[in-house]
Amino acid sequence: MFIAGIDEAGYGPLLGPFTAGWSLFRIPDTKTNLWEVTSDCVAQKPGRKDRRLRIDDSKRVNTGPHGRERLERAVGAFLAMEPSLGVQLKAWLEAPPSGDRDWFKKAPWFGALPGKLCPSSDTERAHLDSTLLRRSLLAGGCTFEGFGARAVPAGEWNQLLNTIGSKADVLFSISMEIVSHILQLSQPAPLRIEMDRHGARRSYASRLEKVLLPDSIQIHAETQKASLYTLKWGEREVQLRFSEGADGKFFPVALASLAAKQTRERLMDLWNQWHSERFPEVRPTKGYAQDGKRWLNDTREGRSSLELNSALLIRNR
Repeated sequence: MFIAGIDEAGYGPLLGPFTAGWSLFRIPDTKTNLWEVTSDCVAQKPGRKDRRLRIDDSKRVNTGPHGRERLERAVGAFLAMEPSLGVQLKAWLEAPPSGDRDWFKKAPWFGALPGKLCPSSDTERAHLDSTLLRRSLLAGGCTFEGFGARAVPAGEWNQLLNTIGSKADVLFSISMEIVSHILQLSQPAPLRIEMDRHGARRSYASRLEKVLLPDSIQIHAETQKASLYTLKWGEREVQLRFSEGADGKFFPVALASLAAKQTRERLMDLWNQWHSERFPEVRPTKGYAQDGKRWLNDTREGRSSLELNSALLIRNR
């Protein structure tokens, strides 16, 4: 059977892209714990001198002076296990399920999406990490089947808001693009997909039916902590679970979280580089809430003179 995880980064910012990551593994059965399977080379909370990869919620990995290094090393290791993706940011973003590429072309700060996805990741170290990962997975009867991220620049985000409605509806729509992709990659085997709850929403059944068109859907739970469903297409069964803190409970969701975070971080690198060349006196920003407002205030006059398209720069919600 297969197990997959989906997680997002950049849902709340005022500036910069929204990203949703995903990962997919083949496992022997539902009892398989991928942290245990890969414990020789991976830890969720490694000690200070522990050199194993850290796979966990990206907010915990990407923190402190060495957070970005840990993040890039982890993503780079799995990237090295999937040679078809290459290592370049552009190839990563154009891998399915990608959106309309024109949205990146319209935003000058992204340019030709130059550089690597994980520029600080050492090639030899990534190769060693990926070799150890592959060996541990195979010893546990598991295989890594791929991962990726869907990036949504501000311009596309604003259009989706105008077309679909609320932020939660946009999040669900992007998530279902990824679910559809995972369904194709894993067919016809049984599959379980884990992801975080979408805000306070508990009921997803009618939305899942409308988008995924299963032959039937069974509701197992719709509580404050988790909503669990089994969807059937003929003989195939697929479980979808939306639960609180999924990125800290399930290995595939944690890896999806890292993929989403690294994608957003790299795009914000390009975003800040372009703007810093034009507004060198203004501190870069991550685009979140108050700091995003600070940046917009500090660059107001300069942006006006450059005639930048606000719809491509600032997210409506």
